[in-house]
Amino acid sequence: MKIIGEANDVAPVIKSKNIVIKTKYNGLKMMDNASFTDWETMFIFPDSEKAVFFINNFKSDMHEYQEGMMKDDYIFHIIHCVYPKPEQIYADQLRMTKDFTPYSFK
Repeated sequence: MKIIGEANDVAPVIKSKNIVIKTKYNGLKMMDNASFTDWETMFIFPDSEKAVFFINNFKSDMHEYQEGMMKDDYIFHIIHCVYPKPEQIYADQLRMTKDFTPYSFK
């Protein structure tokens, strides 16, 4: 499958150890531990340290995915999985920062 994005986006680095999968029934899993049939969202991090941090720190009651991510300056990508698998899919590029603070719903 070809991953596409905006013209100026940084291409995601695809490695099994830096990808977290949100599954329909089993929550967050590392890519090499997720059954392919129930993938909903892929999070592609620049390295495995940030991916493992996300697995260990994201809680389902958080309003934003970044709340469970390692605070640092980096780019990550989100892909919303589609079935049947298309020939190309869009990767949304987002930034995480050292000074990230969650959006307040108050």
